[in-house]
Amino acid sequence: MNKDEIQELVGDFIVETSEIIETLDQDLVELEHRKTDLDLLNKIFRGAHTMKGSSSFLGFEKLATVTHHAEEILNKLRRGEMSVSAEIMDILLEFVDVIKKMLNDIKNNTDTVDSDSIVKKLKLANEGRSTAAAGKGSEAAAPVQAPTSGGADGGDVKKATKTMEQTIRVDVSRLDTLMNLVGELVLGRNRIAQVSSALEKKFENEYLIEQLMETTSQIGLITTELQLAVMKTRMIPIGKTFNKFPRMVRDLSREKNKEIDLIISGEETELDKSVVEEIGDPLIHMIRNSVDHGVEAPDIREQIGKPRKGSIWLSAYHEGNHIVIEIKDDGAGLDADKLKRKAIEKRVITADEAATMDKETAYGLVFRPGFSTAEKITSTSGRGVGMDVVKTNIEKLNGLINIESELGVGTKFQLKLPLTLAIIQALFVESAGENFAIPLVSVIETVRVNIKEVHSFEGREVLKLRDSVLSLLRLNEVFDIESPQHEDLYVVVVGLAEKRLGFIVDKLVGQEEIVIKSLGEYLGGNAGIAGATIMGDGRVRLIIDVAGVMELAQNMPRRIRTRKKKESEIKKMDKDMTRILYVDDSATDRKIMRRLLESTGWISVTEVISPKDVAGVLKNGDFHLVITDVMMPDMDGYELARQLRNKGVELPIIAVSARSETADRKKVSASGINAFLTKPINLQSMLEKIDELVAQKAH
Repeated sequence: MNKDEIQELVGDFIVETSEIIETLDQDLVELEHRKTDLDLLNKIFRGAHTMKGSSSFLGFEKLATVTHHAEEILNKLRRGEMSVSAEIMDILLEFVDVIKKMLNDIKNNTDTVDSDSIVKKLKLANEGRSTAAAGKGSEAAAPVQAPTSGGADGGDVKKATKTMEQTIRVDVSRLDTLMNLVGELVLGRNRIAQVSSALEKKFENEYLIEQLMETTSQIGLITTELQLAVMKTRMIPIGKTFNKFPRMVRDLSREKNKEIDLIISGEETELDKSVVEEIGDPLIHMIRNSVDHGVEAPDIREQIGKPRKGSIWLSAYHEGNHIVIEIKDDGAGLDADKLKRKAIEKRVITADEAATMDKETAYGLVFRPGFSTAEKITSTSGRGVGMDVVKTNIEKLNGLINIESELGVGTKFQLKLPLTLAIIQALFVESAGENFAIPLVSVIETVRVNIKEVHSFEGREVLKLRDSVLSLLRLNEVFDIESPQHEDLYVVVVGLAEKRLGFIVDKLVGQEEIVIKSLGEYLGGNAGIAGATIMGDGRVRLIIDVAGVMELAQNMPRRIRTRKKKESEIKKMDKDMTRILYVDDSATDRKIMRRLLESTGWISVTEVISPKDVAGVLKNGDFHLVITDVMMPDMDGYELARQLRNKGVELPIIAVSARSETADRKKVSASGINAFLTKPINLQSMLEKIDELVAQKAH
């Protein structure tokens, strides 16, 4: 065989052996509960035998030798020559751990594992020279009748062969490429649907338009089906992650001298590979937390009338476009008062904060960095980092954490996660004339409120929502966009891990399926922005990073609420100021212009987003001059100037545009515009023109 063929065989060996080890880990723990199950013993034996044969063929002698000695013990166990005991299981599980390290050496082309110790233990156990190998005694398990050759084993081989023929291994990068292409297809579908809808309105009852609408509908349906099919190829059962935990609970229970059963359900529930990879660490910490802090010691459980053996339930199920993972125990439960005392002691919170903290918020203290209720530091607890890792990873996935607990009865942690991270459902909202997308997985509910229902507490805006007080944040303030005051507001209640916050927005635009696009190196890294998406009309919309916005909210200065000036109050502004009305549909351009002009100290700017609103604002205000952008969607600057002149408005009008070719002198003059300036604006030129026009009007 040539070098490439050998490399291919080694690659296949690593994949196959990894799968066998993963299964062995789970099956050996299961064997402790089903000591007389010969089918299970045969399955474990076959796994070890396969590993030995493959490693020997490829020349991995160290791995083959260790596996050979383990195989000898497994052979005696299935023949009834040795009984399954905790000591034997400890040795076999240690053998699995050593094999994992050896496999890692093979992957990295290193040799770091000393196998002498485990070989010695396996030999002693096999020879009956350890207490674990008690031989055939009165306690020896009586195995079930062994199947005859060619029976169950042969059938299993045929099934395995058939399954192998129906599956292929595909590199994950190929699936990622396919997923990206489907994402582009979704964007194309949205664009076609929007264009078709516009054509239908314009050419109603046209035969070709009807055909186009029908074809568009079919393309939409096929795209959805294709998207689901591709997503399913990236889906893997969460059982691959769950299978690690029986061993972990078994080892931790023995270390802590506790008796605990781990009951798993829903392991066949599927979710995206990227989500599975991120959820492993949080689950490890949460289950360790249940074993260490949740379930009591056997003697204590007996004293309070509970069974000596505690239980931890780990389950998963689908709920809409989410997966819900629950970790529940029948342990001591969370004591809210104790959590507060510990948090004050460790200076995580102040006594004043603890006094106003409700029970649910107190439960959330377990996720604070540096917080732990352990009296002493051990290998599994006391450092205050475990549950903080949980919170960080769940936030990264835009997930939610809910905690339910009853003192003396037990605790339930519920994680709610998106099925996939590439194509998501989003809620579109409008704030200060800009549209933003909020991932729907983070949205708990939306509420319409009157400004009078919003109160101020310690410099923060809050809302009394049913039985709780919700902190509020104005989305336009996060991104420093000026917005007029509205009497009626919309509050989007979002959640991330254990936290809740209300975003104040002007409008709820609608829900849509979007594809997340990176902003790239140049624009990436903006706090509060997770990425962007392209809409059906070709416009780019920013996607809110809920975690980032929550972090920004904590660092924002506390605001003193003042009633914003209404349009009718503009007349009361300082008479020495030059008052300018600026019209532009772009929030960024409005912000730049306002800062430039108001930096002079003698100009005040009132912003208007839509040209249609200008006449009303002028009617209620006292202005010296109007500045308008030329290129606007509803009405361009020329048309706005014409309409104002027709209504008798005599104020000077300056038009600004990034396109100098729009400065047609005849067009400018015919529309009643007094001056035309090109963006980017030269401040000195702008100020000179304002001075000149205001002075002319005054005379």
